[in-house]
Parts: sequence; structure tokens; C-alpha cells
Amino acid sequence: MMIRLRNVLLFSAAAVAAVVSAAGGESSSSPPEPHQLDSTYTFEQYLIHLEKKYTDRDEYDRRSRIFAKNLGKILAHNEAKQIGEDGRLIGEGYVMGVNMFTDVESHELPMGYNKLLHPAWSHQLSVGAFSGAERKLGATDTDTDTEAYYSKPIGFEMEEVSALPDSVDWSAEGKVSKAPNQGGCGSCWAFAATAAIESHLAIATGEKPFELSEQDMLQCSPNPDHCGGTGGCIGSTVELALNYIADITAKKTGGMFNITDVPYSPYDYRWGRCEALTKGKSPQVGIEGWTALESNDYKAVMNALAKVGPLAVAVAASSWSLYRGGVFHTMDTTVNHAVFLVGYGTNEETKEKYWKIRNSWGPKFGEEGYIRVLRTDGDDQVCGQDTDPLVGLACELDDNGNKIETKPVQVCGTGAVLFDASYPVGVHRIEE
Repeated sequence: MMIRLRNVLLFSAAAVAAVVSAAGGESSSSPPEPHQLDSTYTFEQYLIHLEKKYTDRDEYDRRSRIFAKNLGKILAHNEAKQIGEDGRLIGEGYVMGVNMFTDVESHELPMGYNKLLHPAWSHQLSVGAFSGAERKLGATDTDTDTEAYYSKPIGFEMEEVSALPDSVDWSAEGKVSKAPNQGGCGSCWAFAATAAIESHLAIATGEKPFELSEQDMLQCSPNPDHCGGTGGCIGSTVELALNYIADITAKKTGGMFNITDVPYSPYDYRWGRCEALTKGKSPQVGIEGWTALESNDYKAVMNALAKVGPLAVAVAASSWSLYRGGVFHTMDTTVNHAVFLVGYGTNEETKEKYWKIRNSWGPKFGEEGYIRVLRTDGDDQVCGQDTDPLVGLACELDDNGNKIETKPVQVCGTGAVLFDASYPVGVHRIEE
């Protein structure tokens, strides 16, 4: 039975242009910090500070209304917080602030984690058989040969969390490149996968990370289920991206390219053919495979961070957009974004434990491109149900006209941070 699905991860043209413009360069002046912000701050000031422009009057009015709503949300949230004259939060929690997303709705945020390609949902939608994505990542059934895949077992000894370091921060160790900006493309999965390869190469060689291109995996990695296009700005998963790089590395037909040789473009309508993208260019880095940790396993995530390196993870990020600083907490369980988990620690003043995550919304988001998310030693018991597994996807009826039903999926950790974690294996330079 064939199921027809299409992805509706959409961004308005005006929103895409405004987000890319605002995050792309330094403005002549900056918006007020949380402790300086009040209700007198206007939409016109905001547009100047963020270097945004809306030429269509209806779009301008719509953005103005969204700005007013979000400004009210920011002020109401921060009113309950104590913020010092230097702008630092005093006490627990986090503060909100004005940024490039203050006039953007949550459903317009640049994300791109395509749940349809995760086995927790793809198997439900394949009506009794393994989906192409599952076969690509190692599942088998009696009717279909297993496709080539490069999944590797965990390569470290699992210890109790109490035996691990109190804190780990791979960015402080100089093994994480600066926070990038994915623009209006749903390419978070490619950015998270690329970040993981960059950092694991730096750890393996002892060198500083250098920037690799997301574009080849974004533009050319296959979507085994042939739904919603071929990945790209429509969305995919980190595991499929890493599997693609491992495959072309093994076949000596490609790998990861330097960002200067293959620049990133968030505008998929400008993309050409994959063959032309890297023609005449030499791949710089390859990988042997990838490892996915057991879903919702706090101990495994902690051990991997301490012993292997940063992890690419999926999260529920719809409520992240106005975050400015502090230890963030959310009850959201709708997974929709892939990011780069670089460590864990404890706030010395408040004793709040946190995960440290590098986002792909540029350095003007949060704490210089990072967000700290609340962590507990019982995170694998802090669980909820993702009851909307097809958010971002418009699911049509099957061939018999029946509605496709899916069961909720359990996700654990604040913002579902433990649900889907993976990392590359055997990262190495490719010798010419």
C-alpha cells in the first residue's frame, strides 16, 4: 500500500529574506538588552536595529502585529526576573530578548528535522514494512535486501554518571567552530551533522576545527522514501546525512568539502545539479560511519559527551526563538529541530544543571549562538509524548481513502534533548 506524503515546512519569502539579512551581517546599532527594554520600544526602531525591510504593506502590518505580541511576551516574562545593571540574570531561569525572530511566528522558524525519516514514525507510516529510511539505516525484513549502511556500535565503556566529570564543554576546549546561520532553509540536520564532523576531526587531530561545507549533504544526500523531495530545505535527519558522507567516502566518490570551495546557499531555487556542485573540487574530510545512541538514554548521552565528543541531537525548539540567556526550560515535546550538543555543566550561582547547545541561527541568537537547556540527573525520567508526529508534514489519505493514524512517541529530557543523539565515527582527512 502506497502512502502519499508531502512536507509543508514553509517560510514566507519575506520572512526568509528578513531572517537571512538580519542574521547575516552586523547592524549599525543593536536592539536594547533585556534590562534596557520597555514598552516604548517600537517596531520602526526594531527594523532599523535588525536591518529588516518589508516593502509590502500587508506584510509590514502583519510583522508589526507579531512584533507587538512577542514584545509583550518578552516584557511579561522578564518582569518576574531580577536582572542586574550589567544585564546579567540574577537567579534561576532565563531571560528573553529582542532578536531577528521577534517579528516571526514560531511555525516560521528555520528548522528542518524531518520526523518522517526517523524510525519511530517512519515504521508506523510504512504500513507493516520497513521504510526506505529504516533499511538505509540498518533495518531488515524478509522482502527487501538491506541497503548499504554505516551504523557502528558504541565504542566506549558505559560508566555511571557519578563517575563522569562534573562538566564538559568542547567549545571551551576550542573544538567547536563558531555558530553558523542556516538562514530560511530547513537545513538544521545538515548543519548539525557538519558540526559533528568538524569537531570530531579536531578532537582526532588535536587541531582547531576548520569550517566544512553543509551544501553537498544538503543538496545531494538521498531521501530513501522519496517523499517531500530529496531532503534539502524540506528536511531530513542527521543519521541519513552521516550515512551519505560515509557512503561516498567508502566509494571514494566524495566526502566533506571546505566551505570556501563549496559555499552554503539557503536558496534551493538557485541550486544546480549535484554533479556540478563539487566538480573540480577535492573532498577534504571523510568518515567511516556513525553511531546513534539508545533513544532517551541520559547515561549514554553523558558518557558520549565525556568520552567521545559533541553530539548531534534532535530537539523541540518552537519556544526557543526569544531566548537571550540563562538556563532555559520548556515543556514542549514536539520534535522539529536538529542542533549540536557540545557539553554539560552546572551554573555556579544557582546550581542549575544544564546542557550546552550550539544552534544554527547565527551568533546573534541567545548566548553568542548557544543556548543552555535545563538538565537533571533524572532526565531520562523527564519524559513526555510527541503527540503531533507529523507537524511540518501534510499527510494525505492512503490508497484506500483511510486516514493515516500514528501513535505518540515518547521523548525525554528538557525539550526532548535525549530522544535522538548521534555522532560520526572514524573522521579523518582525505589524502589527495
